[in-house]
Amino acid sequence: MATRSVLPVPGRVGLAGFGTGALIFVCGAPYWYEHVYAALISVVAASVFAAAGGLLLGTGDTRQSSGVLLLLGAVFGSFAWLASWNTGFLPSFAFYSEGIALIVSGAAVLSYPVGRLTDRVDRYWVYAAVAVLIVGELFAELVSRPEWNGLSAQVAWPGVAPHRGLFDAVVNAIVGAQLVLAAWYLVLLVRRGRLLSRTERPAAIPVLIATGITAAAVAATASSEAFRDVDALLSLYVVQNTISVVLPLAVLSGALRERWREVDAPHRVVRMTSATTSVATVRDALASALRDPSLRLLFWVPAEEGYVDRSGRLVRDRPAVTGRWWAEARTDERRPLALVQLDDGLRLRRPMVDAVLRAGSQALLTAQLEAVATAQLDQVMAAQARVEERETAERQRLESDLRLGAQRQLAALADQLSRLRDLPEPAREVTVSCREEVLATISDLEDLARGLHPPVLRTAGLGPALDEVAGRLGLVVVVAVDATRKPPPVEATAYFALCEGLTNVAKYAPDARVRVEVTETDGWLHGLVSDDGPGGARVVAGGGLAGIRDRARALHGSTIVESPPGSGTRLRVSIPCG
Repeated sequence: MATRSVLPVPGRVGLAGFGTGALIFVCGAPYWYEHVYAALISVVAASVFAAAGGLLLGTGDTRQSSGVLLLLGAVFGSFAWLASWNTGFLPSFAFYSEGIALIVSGAAVLSYPVGRLTDRVDRYWVYAAVAVLIVGELFAELVSRPEWNGLSAQVAWPGVAPHRGLFDAVVNAIVGAQLVLAAWYLVLLVRRGRLLSRTERPAAIPVLIATGITAAAVAATASSEAFRDVDALLSLYVVQNTISVVLPLAVLSGALRERWREVDAPHRVVRMTSATTSVATVRDALASALRDPSLRLLFWVPAEEGYVDRSGRLVRDRPAVTGRWWAEARTDERRPLALVQLDDGLRLRRPMVDAVLRAGSQALLTAQLEAVATAQLDQVMAAQARVEERETAERQRLESDLRLGAQRQLAALADQLSRLRDLPEPAREVTVSCREEVLATISDLEDLARGLHPPVLRTAGLGPALDEVAGRLGLVVVVAVDATRKPPPVEATAYFALCEGLTNVAKYAPDARVRVEVTETDGWLHGLVSDDGPGGARVVAGGGLAGIRDRARALHGSTIVESPPGSGTRLRVSIPCG
Protein backbone atom coordinates (compact mmCIF):
# COMPACT_ATOMS: atom_id res chain seq x y z
CA MET A 1 0.00 0.00 0.00
CA ALA A 2 1.39 3.40 -0.89
CA THR A 3 2.25 5.72 1.97
CA ARG A 4 1.38 9.37 2.01
CA SER A 5 4.26 11.80 2.13
CA VAL A 6 4.10 14.14 5.08
CA LEU A 7 5.95 17.44 4.96
CA PRO A 8 8.36 17.70 7.92
CA VAL A 9 7.81 20.43 10.48
CA PRO A 10 10.60 22.80 9.28
CA GLY A 11 9.29 22.51 5.72
CA ARG A 12 5.73 23.18 6.88
CA VAL A 13 6.82 26.23 8.85
CA GLY A 14 8.86 27.59 5.92
CA LEU A 15 6.08 27.00 3.40
CA ALA A 16 3.48 28.69 5.61
CA GLY A 17 5.73 31.69 6.27
CA PHE A 18 6.91 32.11 2.68
CA GLY A 19 3.46 31.56 1.17
CA THR A 20 1.76 34.08 3.46
CA GLY A 21 4.55 36.61 2.94
CA ALA A 22 4.11 36.31 -0.83
CA LEU A 23 0.32 36.57 -0.45
CA ILE A 24 0.43 39.81 1.55
CA PHE A 25 2.95 41.25 -0.89
CA VAL A 26 0.58 40.60 -3.82
CA CYS A 27 -2.53 41.78 -1.96
CA GLY A 28 -0.94 45.09 -0.95
CA ALA A 29 1.14 45.68 -4.11
CA PRO A 30 -0.39 49.09 -5.01
CA TYR A 31 0.42 50.41 -1.53
CA TRP A 32 3.94 48.94 -1.38
CA TYR A 33 5.14 50.93 -4.41
CA GLU A 34 5.20 54.08 -2.30
CA HIS A 35 5.74 52.48 1.13
CA VAL A 36 8.70 50.12 0.87
CA TYR A 37 9.49 50.01 4.59
CA ALA A 38 5.84 49.33 5.40
CA ALA A 39 5.97 46.44 2.92
CA LEU A 40 9.01 44.97 4.63
CA ILE A 41 7.44 45.22 8.08
CA SER A 42 4.09 43.81 7.02
CA VAL A 43 5.55 40.93 5.00
CA VAL A 44 7.80 39.91 7.91
CA ALA A 45 4.93 40.17 10.41
CA ALA A 46 2.59 38.07 8.25
CA SER A 47 5.32 35.49 7.59
CA VAL A 48 6.11 35.10 11.28
CA PHE A 49 2.40 34.85 12.09
CA ALA A 50 1.91 32.08 9.52
CA ALA A 51 5.11 30.30 10.56
CA ALA A 52 3.81 30.13 14.14
CA GLY A 53 0.62 28.51 12.86
CA GLY A 54 2.65 26.09 10.72
CA LEU A 55 4.76 25.10 13.73
CA LEU A 56 1.68 24.34 15.84
CA LEU A 57 0.28 22.29 12.97
CA GLY A 58 3.24 19.93 13.37
CA THR A 59 2.78 19.26 17.09
CA GLY A 60 0.51 16.26 16.55
CA ASP A 61 -1.71 17.18 19.51
CA THR A 62 -4.54 19.56 20.40
CA ARG A 63 -2.43 22.61 19.59
CA GLN A 64 -2.98 21.84 15.91
CA SER A 65 -6.38 23.55 16.09
CA SER A 66 -4.77 26.77 17.29
CA GLY A 67 -2.22 26.40 14.49
CA VAL A 68 -5.00 26.21 11.89
CA LEU A 69 -6.67 29.32 13.30
CA LEU A 70 -3.41 31.28 13.41
CA LEU A 71 -2.67 30.34 9.82
CA LEU A 72 -6.19 31.41 8.79
CA GLY A 73 -5.67 34.68 10.67
CA ALA A 74 -2.46 35.32 8.74
CA VAL A 75 -4.15 34.54 5.40
CA PHE A 76 -7.22 36.71 6.01
CA GLY A 77 -4.97 39.42 7.42
CA SER A 78 -3.17 39.38 4.06
CA PHE A 79 -6.50 39.63 2.21
CA ALA A 80 -7.24 42.81 4.20
CA TRP A 81 -4.60 44.55 2.05
CA LEU A 82 -6.78 44.05 -1.04
CA ALA A 83 -8.35 47.36 -0.06
CA SER A 84 -5.28 49.00 -1.62
CA TRP A 85 -6.44 47.97 -5.09
CA ASN A 86 -9.52 50.23 -4.78
CA THR A 87 -11.42 48.51 -7.54
CA GLY A 88 -14.23 46.01 -8.01
CA PHE A 89 -15.40 44.01 -5.00
CA LEU A 90 -11.88 43.71 -3.52
CA PRO A 91 -12.15 46.56 -0.93
CA SER A 92 -15.44 45.19 0.45
CA PHE A 93 -13.96 41.70 0.73
CA ALA A 94 -10.86 43.19 2.36
CA PHE A 95 -12.89 44.85 5.13
CA TYR A 96 -14.59 41.55 6.01
CA SER A 97 -11.22 39.76 5.86
CA GLU A 98 -9.84 42.13 8.49
CA GLY A 99 -12.66 41.23 10.87
CA ILE A 100 -12.28 37.50 10.19
CA ALA A 101 -8.52 37.75 10.84
CA LEU A 102 -9.10 39.36 14.23
CA ILE A 103 -11.79 36.84 15.21
CA VAL A 104 -9.91 33.66 14.29
CA SER A 105 -6.63 34.97 15.78
CA GLY A 106 -8.41 35.78 19.04
CA ALA A 107 -10.08 32.36 19.06
CA ALA A 108 -6.71 30.69 18.39
CA VAL A 109 -5.27 32.07 21.62
CA LEU A 110 -8.40 31.39 23.69
CA SER A 111 -8.34 27.76 22.56
CA TYR A 112 -4.58 27.35 23.13
CA PRO A 113 -3.36 24.75 24.09
CA VAL A 114 -6.60 22.76 24.56
CA GLY A 115 -7.58 23.14 20.92
CA ARG A 116 -11.17 24.23 21.53
CA LEU A 117 -13.19 26.91 23.29
CA THR A 118 -14.00 25.15 26.55
CA ASP A 119 -16.00 27.90 28.27
CA ARG A 120 -19.23 29.60 27.27
CA VAL A 121 -17.83 33.07 27.96
CA ASP A 122 -15.11 32.44 25.36
CA ARG A 123 -17.70 31.39 22.78
CA TYR A 124 -19.85 34.42 23.65
CA TRP A 125 -16.87 36.66 22.90
CA VAL A 126 -16.53 35.06 19.46
CA TYR A 127 -20.26 35.58 18.79
CA ALA A 128 -19.98 39.21 19.90
CA ALA A 129 -16.90 39.73 17.72
CA VAL A 130 -18.76 38.35 14.69
CA ALA A 131 -21.67 40.71 15.44
CA VAL A 132 -19.40 43.77 15.71
CA LEU A 133 -16.72 43.08 13.10
CA ILE A 134 -18.76 41.28 10.43
CA VAL A 135 -22.41 42.22 10.91
CA GLY A 136 -21.46 45.75 11.96
CA GLU A 137 -19.29 46.15 8.83
CA LEU A 138 -22.12 44.89 6.64
CA PHE A 139 -24.56 47.38 8.18
CA ALA A 140 -22.04 50.21 7.72
CA GLU A 141 -21.70 49.34 4.03
CA LEU A 142 -25.48 49.11 3.55
CA VAL A 143 -25.99 52.71 4.77
CA SER A 144 -22.97 54.29 3.02
CA ARG A 145 -21.40 55.06 -0.33
CA PRO A 146 -17.89 53.85 -1.27
CA GLU A 147 -16.51 57.39 -1.41
CA TRP A 148 -17.58 57.94 2.24
CA ASN A 149 -15.09 55.16 3.03
CA GLY A 150 -12.31 56.83 1.03
CA LEU A 151 -12.82 54.54 -1.98
CA SER A 152 -13.44 55.13 -5.65
CA ALA A 153 -17.04 55.62 -6.69
CA GLN A 154 -16.64 52.75 -9.19
CA VAL A 155 -16.00 50.21 -6.42
CA ALA A 156 -18.65 47.45 -6.16
CA TRP A 157 -20.55 48.41 -3.00
CA PRO A 158 -23.73 47.01 -1.37
CA GLY A 159 -25.04 50.41 -0.26
CA VAL A 160 -28.83 50.13 -0.54
CA ALA A 161 -29.92 52.97 1.77
CA PRO A 162 -27.11 55.55 2.04
CA HIS A 163 -27.55 57.95 4.96
CA ARG A 164 -24.57 59.99 6.11
CA GLY A 165 -25.79 60.64 9.62
CA LEU A 166 -26.69 57.01 10.19
CA PHE A 167 -23.34 55.93 8.72
CA ASP A 168 -21.42 58.17 11.12
CA ALA A 169 -23.44 56.83 14.05
CA VAL A 170 -22.80 53.22 13.00
CA VAL A 171 -19.05 53.87 12.66
CA ASN A 172 -18.86 55.44 16.13
CA ALA A 173 -20.86 52.52 17.57
CA ILE A 174 -18.52 49.99 15.93
CA VAL A 175 -15.42 51.76 17.28
CA GLY A 176 -16.93 51.83 20.78
CA ALA A 177 -17.93 48.17 20.53
CA GLN A 178 -14.39 47.30 19.45
CA LEU A 179 -13.04 48.88 22.62
CA VAL A 180 -15.52 46.87 24.68
CA LEU A 181 -14.48 43.68 22.83
CA ALA A 182 -10.81 44.44 23.54
CA ALA A 183 -11.47 44.99 27.26
CA TRP A 184 -13.58 41.82 27.41
CA TYR A 185 -10.82 39.90 25.66
CA LEU A 186 -8.22 41.07 28.18
CA VAL A 187 -10.44 39.82 31.01
CA LEU A 188 -10.76 36.46 29.24
CA LEU A 189 -6.98 36.23 28.89
CA VAL A 190 -6.49 36.83 32.62
CA ARG A 191 -9.16 34.25 33.40
CA ARG A 192 -7.60 31.79 31.00
CA GLY A 193 -4.22 32.19 32.65
CA ARG A 194 -5.67 31.46 36.07
CA LEU A 195 -7.40 28.29 34.85
CA LEU A 196 -4.28 26.82 33.25
CA SER A 197 -2.86 23.71 34.85
CA ARG A 198 0.70 23.65 36.15
CA THR A 199 1.98 21.82 33.09
CA GLU A 200 0.27 24.20 30.62
CA ARG A 201 1.51 27.45 32.11
CA PRO A 202 5.16 27.55 30.93
CA ALA A 203 4.12 27.54 27.26
CA ALA A 204 0.77 29.33 27.47
CA ILE A 205 1.46 32.27 29.81
CA PRO A 206 3.92 34.08 27.42
CA VAL A 207 1.37 33.68 24.62
CA LEU A 208 -1.40 35.14 26.79
CA ILE A 209 0.76 38.09 27.81
CA ALA A 210 1.78 38.80 24.20
CA THR A 211 -1.85 38.55 23.08
CA GLY A 212 -2.92 40.96 25.81
CA ILE A 213 -0.31 43.47 24.68
CA THR A 214 -1.45 43.08 21.05
CA ALA A 215 -5.14 43.42 21.90
CA ALA A 216 -4.55 46.53 24.00
CA ALA A 217 -2.42 48.11 21.26
CA VAL A 218 -4.93 47.31 18.48
CA ALA A 219 -7.74 48.77 20.60
CA ALA A 220 -5.71 51.89 21.33
CA THR A 221 -5.03 52.52 17.61
CA ALA A 222 -8.64 52.00 16.49
CA SER A 223 -10.36 55.16 15.27
CA SER A 224 -13.35 56.16 13.18
CA GLU A 225 -11.01 57.89 10.70
CA ALA A 226 -9.94 54.46 9.43
CA PHE A 227 -13.52 53.89 8.23
CA ARG A 228 -13.55 57.10 6.18
CA ASP A 229 -10.07 57.11 4.62
CA VAL A 230 -8.55 54.04 3.04
CA ASP A 231 -5.03 55.49 3.27
CA ALA A 232 -5.51 56.01 7.01
CA LEU A 233 -6.78 52.41 7.22
CA LEU A 234 -3.73 51.02 5.42
CA SER A 235 -1.40 53.04 7.64
CA LEU A 236 -3.24 51.62 10.64
CA TYR A 237 -2.68 48.12 9.26
CA VAL A 238 1.07 48.76 9.19
CA VAL A 239 1.04 49.90 12.82
CA GLN A 240 -1.08 46.96 13.94
CA ASN A 241 1.05 44.46 11.99
CA THR A 242 4.18 45.85 13.66
CA ILE A 243 2.65 45.50 17.12
CA SER A 244 1.02 42.13 16.55
CA VAL A 245 4.34 40.47 15.62
CA VAL A 246 4.80 40.06 19.40
CA LEU A 247 2.10 37.37 19.41
CA PRO A 248 3.56 34.96 16.82
CA LEU A 249 7.03 35.41 18.29
CA ALA A 250 5.67 34.33 21.68
CA VAL A 251 3.91 31.38 20.06
CA LEU A 252 7.06 30.39 18.20
CA SER A 253 9.18 30.70 21.33
CA GLY A 254 6.73 28.69 23.44
CA ALA A 255 6.23 26.04 20.76
CA LEU A 256 9.97 25.63 20.29
CA ARG A 257 10.50 25.29 24.05
CA GLU A 258 7.71 22.75 24.26
CA ARG A 259 9.13 20.87 21.28
CA TRP A 260 12.53 20.74 22.95
CA ARG A 261 10.88 19.56 26.14
CA GLU A 262 9.09 16.79 24.24
CA VAL A 263 12.34 15.68 22.63
CA ASP A 264 14.37 15.91 25.84
CA ALA A 265 11.84 14.38 28.25
CA PRO A 266 12.45 10.71 27.30
CA HIS A 267 16.23 11.23 27.36
CA ARG A 268 15.97 12.85 30.80
CA VAL A 269 14.27 9.75 32.19
CA VAL A 270 17.04 7.56 30.78
CA ARG A 271 19.75 9.85 32.19
CA MET A 272 18.23 9.99 35.66
CA THR A 273 17.75 6.21 35.90
CA SER A 274 20.97 5.05 34.22
CA ALA A 275 23.14 5.15 37.36
CA THR A 276 20.69 3.66 39.84
CA THR A 277 17.13 2.40 39.63
CA SER A 278 14.67 2.29 42.49
CA VAL A 279 11.03 3.14 43.03
CA ALA A 280 12.00 6.60 44.33
CA THR A 281 14.46 7.25 41.49
CA VAL A 282 11.99 6.25 38.77
CA ARG A 283 9.24 8.33 40.33
CA ASP A 284 11.51 11.40 40.55
CA ALA A 285 12.73 10.90 36.96
CA LEU A 286 9.18 10.74 35.58
CA ALA A 287 8.11 13.74 37.68
CA SER A 288 11.05 15.78 36.40
CA ALA A 289 10.56 14.82 32.74
CA LEU A 290 6.82 15.54 32.82
CA ARG A 291 7.10 18.58 35.13
CA ASP A 292 4.60 17.13 37.57
CA PRO A 293 5.96 17.09 41.15
CA SER A 294 2.74 15.47 42.38
CA LEU A 295 3.19 12.43 40.10
CA ARG A 296 2.18 9.15 41.76
CA LEU A 297 3.16 5.60 40.81
CA LEU A 298 1.36 2.30 41.30
CA PHE A 299 2.99 -0.99 40.25
CA TRP A 300 1.28 -4.11 38.95
CA VAL A 301 1.70 -7.24 41.10
CA PRO A 302 0.68 -10.31 39.08
CA ALA A 303 0.25 -12.52 42.15
CA GLU A 304 -2.29 -10.09 43.61
CA GLU A 305 -3.92 -9.22 40.27
CA GLY A 306 -3.74 -5.60 41.40
CA TYR A 307 -1.52 -2.59 41.97
CA VAL A 308 0.62 -1.61 44.96
CA ASP A 309 1.96 1.82 45.91
CA ARG A 310 5.62 2.69 46.40
CA SER A 311 5.56 1.30 49.95
CA GLY A 312 4.15 -2.05 48.81
CA ARG A 313 0.56 -1.57 50.06
CA LEU A 314 -2.12 -3.06 47.83
CA VAL A 315 -4.43 -0.49 46.20
CA ARG A 316 -7.75 -2.17 45.48
CA ASP A 317 -9.50 0.81 43.86
CA ARG A 318 -7.88 3.33 41.59
CA PRO A 319 -8.53 6.63 43.43
CA ALA A 320 -10.08 9.42 41.33
CA VAL A 321 -8.73 12.90 42.07
CA THR A 322 -10.01 16.11 40.52
CA GLY A 323 -7.51 17.55 38.04
CA ARG A 324 -5.56 14.27 37.80
CA TRP A 325 -5.69 11.29 35.45
CA TRP A 326 -4.17 7.83 35.24
CA ALA A 327 -1.87 6.79 32.39
CA GLU A 328 -1.09 3.09 31.98
CA ALA A 329 2.43 1.81 31.28
CA ARG A 330 2.80 -1.63 29.72
CA THR A 331 5.69 -3.88 28.78
CA ASP A 332 6.65 -4.57 25.16
CA GLU A 333 4.46 -7.68 25.43
CA ARG A 334 1.53 -5.42 26.44
CA ARG A 335 1.43 -6.79 29.98
CA PRO A 336 0.47 -4.36 32.77
CA LEU A 337 3.48 -2.65 34.34
CA ALA A 338 2.45 0.47 36.22
CA LEU A 339 -0.13 3.22 36.59
CA VAL A 340 1.04 6.84 36.62
CA GLN A 341 -1.18 9.55 38.07
CA LEU A 342 -0.56 12.83 36.23
CA ASP A 343 -1.73 16.41 35.98
CA ASP A 344 -4.86 16.56 33.83
CA GLY A 345 -3.15 19.06 31.51
CA LEU A 346 -0.81 16.30 30.34
CA ARG A 347 -3.73 14.67 28.54
CA LEU A 348 -2.98 17.23 25.84
CA ARG A 349 0.59 15.89 25.60
CA ARG A 350 -0.30 12.22 25.25
CA PRO A 351 2.43 11.51 22.64
CA MET A 352 5.05 12.96 25.00
CA VAL A 353 3.67 10.99 27.96
CA ASP A 354 3.74 7.77 25.92
CA ALA A 355 7.33 8.49 24.80
CA VAL A 356 8.45 9.14 28.38
CA LEU A 357 6.81 5.94 29.65
CA ARG A 358 8.39 3.94 26.84
CA ALA A 359 11.81 5.44 27.59
CA GLY A 360 11.40 4.58 31.27
CA SER A 361 9.92 1.11 30.72
CA GLN A 362 13.10 -0.74 31.70
CA ALA A 363 13.52 1.36 34.83
CA LEU A 364 9.82 0.88 35.60
CA LEU A 365 10.27 -2.87 35.25
CA THR A 366 13.15 -2.85 37.74
CA ALA A 367 11.17 -0.66 40.12
CA GLN A 368 8.20 -3.00 39.72
CA LEU A 369 10.33 -5.90 40.93
CA GLU A 370 11.31 -3.84 43.98
CA ALA A 371 7.68 -2.95 44.65
CA VAL A 372 6.64 -6.60 44.29
CA ALA A 373 9.39 -7.67 46.70
CA THR A 374 8.31 -4.99 49.16
CA ALA A 375 4.69 -6.09 48.87
CA GLN A 376 5.67 -9.70 49.52
CA LEU A 377 7.80 -8.67 52.49
CA ASP A 378 4.89 -6.65 53.87
CA GLN A 379 2.68 -9.70 53.53
CA VAL A 380 5.20 -11.80 55.47
CA MET A 381 5.53 -9.10 58.13
CA ALA A 382 1.75 -8.79 58.37
CA ALA A 383 1.51 -12.55 58.81
CA GLN A 384 4.17 -12.41 61.53
CA ALA A 385 2.29 -9.59 63.22
CA ARG A 386 -0.90 -11.67 63.18
CA VAL A 387 1.02 -14.60 64.65
CA GLU A 388 2.44 -12.31 67.35
CA GLU A 389 -1.02 -11.03 68.20
CA ARG A 390 -2.32 -14.58 68.43
CA GLU A 391 0.63 -15.54 70.65
CA THR A 392 -0.04 -12.56 72.91
CA ALA A 393 -3.71 -13.50 73.16
CA GLU A 394 -2.76 -17.11 73.84
CA ARG A 395 -0.36 -16.06 76.62
CA GLN A 396 -3.11 -13.98 78.21
CA ARG A 397 -5.52 -16.92 77.95
CA LEU A 398 -2.93 -19.29 79.46
CA GLU A 399 -2.25 -16.84 82.28
CA SER A 400 -5.97 -16.66 82.98
CA ASP A 401 -6.26 -20.44 82.92
CA LEU A 402 -3.36 -20.80 85.32
CA ARG A 403 -4.76 -18.27 87.74
CA LEU A 404 -8.39 -19.30 87.55
CA GLY A 405 -7.82 -23.03 87.04
CA ALA A 406 -4.69 -24.79 88.26
CA GLN A 407 -3.73 -22.21 90.90
CA ARG A 408 -7.24 -22.15 92.36
CA GLN A 409 -7.39 -25.93 92.53
CA LEU A 410 -3.94 -26.15 94.14
CA ALA A 411 -4.90 -23.46 96.65
CA ALA A 412 -8.00 -25.49 97.56
CA LEU A 413 -5.81 -28.57 97.97
CA ALA A 414 -3.40 -26.67 100.22
CA ASP A 415 -6.34 -25.50 102.34
CA GLN A 416 -7.54 -29.06 102.75
CA LEU A 417 -4.06 -30.26 103.69
CA SER A 418 -3.82 -27.56 106.34
CA ARG A 419 -6.88 -29.07 108.05
CA LEU A 420 -5.05 -32.38 108.57
CA ARG A 421 -2.64 -31.09 111.22
CA ASP A 422 -4.24 -33.25 113.95
CA LEU A 423 -3.23 -36.52 112.34
CA PRO A 424 -0.68 -38.79 114.00
CA GLU A 425 2.93 -37.70 113.72
CA PRO A 426 4.07 -39.71 110.69
CA ALA A 427 0.96 -38.77 108.67
CA ARG A 428 1.09 -35.16 109.84
CA GLU A 429 4.67 -34.75 108.58
CA VAL A 430 3.70 -36.13 105.19
CA THR A 431 0.71 -33.79 105.06
CA VAL A 432 2.84 -30.72 105.95
CA SER A 433 5.40 -31.72 103.34
CA CYS A 434 2.69 -32.10 100.70
CA ARG A 435 1.21 -28.74 101.60
CA GLU A 436 4.60 -27.04 101.26
CA GLU A 437 5.09 -28.68 97.85
CA VAL A 438 1.67 -27.44 96.76
CA LEU A 439 2.43 -23.91 97.94
CA ALA A 440 5.78 -24.00 96.13
CA THR A 441 4.00 -25.15 92.99
CA ILE A 442 1.51 -22.28 93.34
CA SER A 443 4.44 -19.86 93.64
CA ASP A 444 6.06 -21.35 90.52
CA LEU A 445 2.82 -21.04 88.61
CA GLU A 446 2.50 -17.43 89.78
CA ASP A 447 5.97 -16.68 88.46
CA LEU A 448 5.17 -18.44 85.20
CA ALA A 449 1.92 -16.55 84.76
CA ARG A 450 3.67 -13.28 85.57
CA GLY A 451 6.32 -14.06 82.95
CA LEU A 452 3.72 -14.87 80.30
CA HIS A 453 1.99 -11.51 80.57
CA PRO A 454 2.35 -9.63 83.86
CA PRO A 455 -0.91 -8.16 85.13
CA VAL A 456 0.85 -4.94 86.10
CA LEU A 457 1.70 -4.36 82.42
CA ARG A 458 -1.96 -4.61 81.51
CA THR A 459 -3.19 -2.49 84.41
CA ALA A 460 -0.43 0.07 85.04
CA GLY A 461 1.74 0.13 81.89
CA LEU A 462 5.41 -0.21 81.05
CA GLY A 463 6.91 1.81 83.91
CA PRO A 464 5.63 -0.26 86.86
CA ALA A 465 6.07 -3.52 84.89
CA LEU A 466 9.74 -2.76 84.21
CA ASP A 467 10.28 -1.72 87.85
CA GLU A 468 8.91 -5.09 88.91
CA VAL A 469 11.27 -6.92 86.52
CA ALA A 470 14.28 -4.95 87.76
CA GLY A 471 13.41 -5.77 91.37
CA ARG A 472 12.99 -9.46 90.62
CA LEU A 473 16.37 -9.57 88.85
CA GLY A 474 18.12 -7.75 91.72
CA LEU A 475 19.38 -4.92 89.50
CA VAL A 476 19.80 -1.24 90.30
CA VAL A 477 17.87 0.30 87.44
CA VAL A 478 16.75 3.85 86.67
CA VAL A 479 13.48 3.59 84.75
CA ALA A 480 12.24 6.69 82.87
CA VAL A 481 9.00 6.30 80.92
CA ASP A 482 7.73 9.31 78.97
CA ALA A 483 4.98 7.76 76.87
CA THR A 484 1.25 7.26 77.03
CA ARG A 485 -0.45 3.88 76.99
CA LYS A 486 -0.21 2.01 73.69
CA PRO A 487 -2.06 -0.91 72.09
CA PRO A 488 -1.42 -4.23 73.89
CA PRO A 489 0.72 -5.77 71.07
CA VAL A 490 2.97 -2.70 71.05
CA GLU A 491 3.38 -2.58 74.83
CA ALA A 492 3.92 -6.36 75.07
CA THR A 493 6.59 -6.32 72.34
CA ALA A 494 8.40 -3.39 73.95
CA TYR A 495 8.11 -5.01 77.39
CA PHE A 496 9.58 -8.37 76.37
CA ALA A 497 12.34 -6.66 74.35
CA LEU A 498 13.38 -4.52 77.32
CA CYS A 499 13.07 -7.51 79.66
CA GLU A 500 15.49 -9.41 77.44
CA GLY A 501 17.90 -6.50 77.70
CA LEU A 502 17.63 -6.46 81.50
CA THR A 503 18.01 -10.25 81.66
CA ASN A 504 21.25 -10.02 79.65
CA VAL A 505 22.54 -7.36 82.06
CA ALA A 506 21.68 -9.57 85.06
CA LYS A 507 23.45 -12.52 83.41
CA TYR A 508 26.62 -10.85 82.08
CA ALA A 509 27.00 -7.58 84.03
CA PRO A 510 25.05 -7.84 87.33
CA ASP A 511 27.05 -5.04 88.97
CA ALA A 512 26.58 -2.58 86.09
CA ARG A 513 24.57 0.60 86.35
CA VAL A 514 21.47 0.31 84.15
CA ARG A 515 19.08 2.85 82.69
CA VAL A 516 15.83 2.10 80.91
CA GLU A 517 14.17 4.85 78.85
CA VAL A 518 10.84 4.71 77.03
CA THR A 519 9.79 7.63 74.83
CA GLU A 520 7.41 8.29 71.94
CA THR A 521 8.03 10.44 68.86
CA ASP A 522 5.90 10.96 65.75
CA GLY A 523 3.80 7.84 66.28
CA TRP A 524 6.71 5.59 67.30
CA LEU A 525 7.47 4.03 70.69
CA HIS A 526 11.21 3.95 71.44
CA GLY A 527 12.78 1.85 74.22
CA LEU A 528 16.41 1.85 75.37
CA VAL A 529 18.31 -0.36 77.85
CA SER A 530 21.84 0.92 78.47
CA ASP A 531 24.49 -0.25 80.92
CA ASP A 532 28.15 0.47 81.64
CA GLY A 533 29.17 -3.21 81.68
CA PRO A 534 31.95 -4.89 79.69
CA GLY A 535 30.03 -4.86 76.37
CA GLY A 536 30.73 -7.37 73.64
CA ALA A 537 27.13 -8.59 73.28
CA ARG A 538 26.31 -10.13 69.90
CA VAL A 539 23.09 -11.07 68.14
CA VAL A 540 23.21 -14.86 67.66
CA ALA A 541 20.71 -16.71 65.52
CA GLY A 542 18.19 -18.39 67.80
CA GLY A 543 19.28 -16.30 70.79
CA GLY A 544 17.21 -13.94 72.89
CA LEU A 545 18.38 -10.78 71.11
CA ALA A 546 17.54 -12.31 67.72
CA GLY A 547 14.11 -13.21 69.06
CA ILE A 548 13.26 -9.66 70.13
CA ARG A 549 14.53 -8.38 66.78
CA ASP A 550 12.07 -10.68 65.00
CA ARG A 551 9.24 -9.66 67.34
CA ALA A 552 9.88 -5.99 66.60
CA ARG A 553 10.04 -6.61 62.85
CA ALA A 554 6.68 -8.37 63.02
CA LEU A 555 5.18 -4.99 63.97
CA HIS A 556 7.27 -3.15 61.32
CA GLY A 557 9.68 -2.04 64.04
CA SER A 558 13.44 -2.31 64.41
CA THR A 559 16.04 -3.33 66.97
CA ILE A 560 19.63 -2.08 67.24
CA VAL A 561 22.28 -3.53 69.54
CA GLU A 562 25.42 -1.44 70.18
CA SER A 563 27.94 -3.24 72.39
CA PRO A 564 31.57 -2.34 71.68
CA PRO A 565 33.96 -4.22 74.01
CA GLY A 566 34.68 -2.26 77.17
CA SER A 567 31.99 0.40 76.49
CA GLY A 568 28.79 -1.12 77.78
CA THR A 569 25.73 -2.24 75.86
CA ARG A 570 22.81 -0.28 74.40
CA LEU A 571 19.73 -2.07 73.20
CA ARG A 572 17.32 0.14 71.21
CA VAL A 573 13.89 -0.97 70.07
CA SER A 574 11.49 1.16 67.99
CA ILE A 575 7.90 0.13 67.24
CA PRO A 576 5.22 2.04 65.29
CA CYS A 577 2.14 2.68 67.41
CA GLY A 578 -0.39 2.78 64.55
